[in-house]
Amino acid sequence: MKPETKVLEQEKLEVTSAVQASHAVLGKSVVKKDTMEKVRGTARFAADLEMPNMLYGGVFRSTITAGYIKSFDPSAALAIPGVACVLTSKDIPGKNRIGIILKDEPILVDDKIRRYGDAIAVVAAETPDLLEDALAAIRVEYEEIEPVLSVERAAQADAPKIHGDTNVHQSKHLEHGNVDEVFAKCDIIIENDYETPMLSHMFIEPDSGLASYENGIMTVYASTQNPHYDRGEVAAMLNFPNNRVSSVQVTTGGGFGGKLDISVQCHAALLSYYTNRPVKMVRSRKESTMVSSKRHPMKMHYKTGATKDGKILAVEATLLGDTGAYASYGPAVITRAAVHAAGPYEIPNVRVDATFYYTNNPMAGAFRGFGVPQVAVAHEGQMNALAKALNMDPIDIRILNAHRPGSMTATGQVLDDGVGFVQCLEAVKKKAAEVLPPCVPTAPHKRRGRGYGAMYYGIGNTGLPNPAGAFVEVLPDASVNLMVGCADIGQGSTSAMAQIAAEELGLEYEDIRVTAANTQVTPEGGATSASRQTFISGSATMLAARMAKATLAEVASAYLKVPVEGLVFRHREIFSAADPTVKMTYPELMGEMKRLGKLALGCGSYNPKTTGLNPADMFGIPFEVYSYAATLVDLEVDTETGLVDVLNVISAHDVGTAVNHQAVEGQIEGGVVMGTGFALLEKIETKDGRITNPVFSKYLLATSMDAPTIYPIVVESGNGEAGPFGAKGVGEPALIPTIPATADAVENALNIRFGKLPIQHLDIMRELNKK
Repeated sequence: MKPETKVLEQEKLEVTSAVQASHAVLGKSVVKKDTMEKVRGTARFAADLEMPNMLYGGVFRSTITAGYIKSFDPSAALAIPGVACVLTSKDIPGKNRIGIILKDEPILVDDKIRRYGDAIAVVAAETPDLLEDALAAIRVEYEEIEPVLSVERAAQADAPKIHGDTNVHQSKHLEHGNVDEVFAKCDIIIENDYETPMLSHMFIEPDSGLASYENGIMTVYASTQNPHYDRGEVAAMLNFPNNRVSSVQVTTGGGFGGKLDISVQCHAALLSYYTNRPVKMVRSRKESTMVSSKRHPMKMHYKTGATKDGKILAVEATLLGDTGAYASYGPAVITRAAVHAAGPYEIPNVRVDATFYYTNNPMAGAFRGFGVPQVAVAHEGQMNALAKALNMDPIDIRILNAHRPGSMTATGQVLDDGVGFVQCLEAVKKKAAEVLPPCVPTAPHKRRGRGYGAMYYGIGNTGLPNPAGAFVEVLPDASVNLMVGCADIGQGSTSAMAQIAAEELGLEYEDIRVTAANTQVTPEGGATSASRQTFISGSATMLAARMAKATLAEVASAYLKVPVEGLVFRHREIFSAADPTVKMTYPELMGEMKRLGKLALGCGSYNPKTTGLNPADMFGIPFEVYSYAATLVDLEVDTETGLVDVLNVISAHDVGTAVNHQAVEGQIEGGVVMGTGFALLEKIETKDGRITNPVFSKYLLATSMDAPTIYPIVVESGNGEAGPFGAKGVGEPALIPTIPATADAVENALNIRFGKLPIQHLDIMRELNKK
């Protein structure tokens, strides 16, 4: 692959309105708020934090996969000078169960061990070296039981039960139309199996945090994606009211969903509570990978029926997933996977049966895409197989079946105008004709192939309330304090909120100071997940700014003698739409506000307009808006080594309205690189439930050295009235379509079907040798 990312100037395909065209700040490629501190190295991550009189905390973890604790002896550890305490489940004053959806994970084991690395005790010591000595000195005796290490074993009646009286974690049934009747009338039926692996987030910064208990308030600084959730779990553990816990997100070095679960927060807080001293905890890379959540491995069987002209009439899908020892985000993953299983196509007859099982494997949870990357491998594999069988162009067959305004989804939702899928497909086809060379290999021992993938992605939680709030204060000097709960983990939400507020208020990006993800001062922001923050927290920010602006507009209207509805706020000026010479500056307006004793304050909240899903058939409106994307991957396979060189990727994404154009391009580029790694490289290896490749030297990742030439295309569908100025999300969608497109390209290059990911070089050589 190429030694550097070479992003060429892309075609910008827009569906614009007069309002969009008039944006002053929105859509501009501004410098992100945290850029300079990261460039200069002054950003303080959780592991950088220090406090006087601080202790170092660590966790004593199980070295078996399934069983019980027969005896636990911390005496040798406690005898070491400098060891402050060793705490177990008996020392927890409140609740000893955590979980974002189901409370099934113990903070410290109190009944049985369900996975390798379960937390048994926490230790605090004066130095990191003493901490290691104390952890090594603890003695424990186990009673091991049979571990359940596959969904097949979990499903058997005589299998040991991980929780309760069944290993079925969740099951979902979606049904639309009459699948069986229609299959009998199809001209062609495609039936295939697909499999995707367990994956690790491998964020650059391991989980870390610092807790400090002072004056009855527990403050936890952590690398996290959801500080408001953290606050609730720490409070429940300590039996505190929420207002006695302050959860603060510090600069976070990546997450991808892996920092949504509780990591060090409860353990550090418990140690600080007992010692009355600050306690810092920093996981090693090995520990972080061993016990943080993973992407759900899934096995999928798909049956697709169509006419000879390529119109899809029916889809039937069976999804099996391993959620590991604890639920984490499993209920959200299985629901979203089922909803999206048929892909971004209008298919009148759909049946999906999904079942996730508990096992003694590593816990699976949220990972960029919440199950949609897995099902996209299958539904796009089916589209590509159908195109081949009917000798149709792979983009044309997608356009034939694509979601459009007015289409009905598999859950019975009728889509509105904010659907840019056809535009994405057409943009990819046009760009490929412009920039891609003939599909000819560069050497006799190489084979070249091109592959196609597409996706749609519901923005926000699936059919569930997920509100966010914002506070705005316009200060006397016309600068602004914006307070939002959303955690910025590098994706740029802090900057996006500033652009949205500046656009609504008629100020400049530089005028907005954002305080984010601090539960003592910011309202609920919800999780930085499900690509929801721009749409939901952005809407809350817009509404809060609009409330503050209403007061400003009243004062400006009286001063300028222009009706409120005739005022324009833009570039630090307020003027008449009918006569721009009738105007005042923002400082003049704030002076008038001061004279009148008025304050420009605003608060806003937003909850997406959704409905719950019917348990019987999953009918309902699970998402207010959907993002769409289409991708083409051009690559070569070396038949002597099995190595794959991804050469070019064209990826078009409907984002509604781009808040920061360059940031959207950056998301697409990062998603492309991660997607090729998903398809070709990444896989967690386990033995008896223990991860055997928990470090970067053994877990293969696509890096900047593997990046192809990327052509990002930003499609703006406008999205009607939904979202802040029509903006949707792109964080997770950026990843998804590249995965099936890469797999398709390899299969087309070699004329070999794999179906199971990743397609590593050994898999390729094995199949070539078979041929």
